[in-house]
Amino acid sequence: MTSIDLVLFDQAWARFESWLAAQSPADHAALRPPATAAEIAELEKQLGFALHPELRGLLERRNGVAEPEPNSGPEPGVFPAGNILPLGHRLSSTAEIASMHEILVDVGEDNTEVDPWDEEDLAGHLHLCVPFALPNDGGVAFVDHRPGPTYGHVYEMGIGSGDLEGTLWGSSLNEFVRAVTDAMETGTPFKYYWPATFEHSSGRTCIKWEIRS
Repeated sequence: MTSIDLVLFDQAWARFESWLAAQSPADHAALRPPATAAEIAELEKQLGFALHPELRGLLERRNGVAEPEPNSGPEPGVFPAGNILPLGHRLSSTAEIASMHEILVDVGEDNTEVDPWDEEDLAGHLHLCVPFALPNDGGVAFVDHRPGPTYGHVYEMGIGSGDLEGTLWGSSLNEFVRAVTDAMETGTPFKYYWPATFEHSSGRTCIKWEIRS
């Protein structure tokens, strides 16, 4: 089990937000205020178990991001502030986490009925996986809450594409946030995802993550 140091996590998240504030201010402005103790307690009640301390720490700092804004300029679609993590993942609120967790539970149950999983398979334990960020393509980033050596690991899973094996993004939220911030600060990749910024027609700047081979 990875050791938990909430001071290190706080430092890592502060670095992450500092970069956003300086280089991607529209994204920083999209971050929502902290979740309340009551909101976190209600989430844990719905999950049926306690949140990993680092995930609780994240929610105590930010309860997800604001909804994307409709464009007011000539470009179609919406202004994508808040797509701050690789693959365009957006931080989820406590309510969104609870809703997506229900979907993960259903996916896990449906697939177990069709094809039983080995004991160590992640897909056979989706009820113990707590999502914290979502892209717009049916994927999910989550924290593994299974007791044992994988407790606290961060995975990305492309459920919409049928990928139920998952990709390890970090042994902890602390490690994941530090790696993403390192990539943003140095312009180097996180996995296959390269950080860049773009200026919208409104004049606001956001981060985007490019896939490069």
